[in-house]
Amino acid sequence: MKFPLLILVAAIALQLGAPPTSQAQTTAPAAAYTGPRYPGGPDSLRALVYRSTRTTTPAPAGRMLVQFELQSDGKAYNLTMVRPPDPINPELVKATAAALDYLEAHMLPWLLGSTRLAEAVGKPPKISLVMDFATPPAAWAYNYGDQQPVFAAALEVMRTRFSKMQQQPEDSVQQSLFASSSRTLISYIQLQVKYPPNALRYQQQGQVYIYFEVAESGAIENPQVVGTAGKYLDDETLKIVRKLPAANVAAQLRGQPVRVYYALPITFKIM
Repeated sequence: MKFPLLILVAAIALQLGAPPTSQAQTTAPAAAYTGPRYPGGPDSLRALVYRSTRTTTPAPAGRMLVQFELQSDGKAYNLTMVRPPDPINPELVKATAAALDYLEAHMLPWLLGSTRLAEAVGKPPKISLVMDFATPPAAWAYNYGDQQPVFAAALEVMRTRFSKMQQQPEDSVQQSLFASSSRTLISYIQLQVKYPPNALRYQQQGQVYIYFEVAESGAIENPQVVGTAGKYLDDETLKIVRKLPAANVAAQLRGQPVRVYYALPITFKIM
């Protein structure tokens, strides 16, 4: 008999160390962004992505998720698009393929940033870019800011749920892992999702990539599935993200609150 296994925060806590437990830590000011940075900052990255979406005219409506990895010299490689939910728009896929060719030809080497997270998980994380072919570029959310948002409510749920197994992180690697807003959100969402009975019936499993924006106010806006693992898993993930608690500290860029987006993988697996 097969049983569903959601890759929850418990597994992350056991492998990487538990998050801080004090209330002061969960409501701390936004942590500095220490991940890979594009030369010229997020404005330059947004301009590059916009130019790539205009290689096909007229541009089709919709968003597509693309991912890539970084070599030790910061150059991007293995650029791929993530399969979107059905029904698939062939014109959108074609436009994304052209955008990937443009990115591969024009993307500058990235600044790798902190290596502590890569050392802890064994390899550099993939970078996700959302190609938005419909929204005016001035309204696009940033891929990252100088400061990350803080999700105090999500951290508090994690702390309470795993209080019996938590220990204070003793090294800087563990602390850097749980200072990551994306890891906090992935862990929180994984705690909330449940395996839908219909997903079990149809043997759906894999990773759902969920897109959403964190506004300057901290509100969660514009949630959308951009990478599918099957309709029932997609629907479950979207339902939970629509209930996400707002960030109590927004992202910042050059000292001002800014809108940023996330494209997070939520994992479902039948064992």
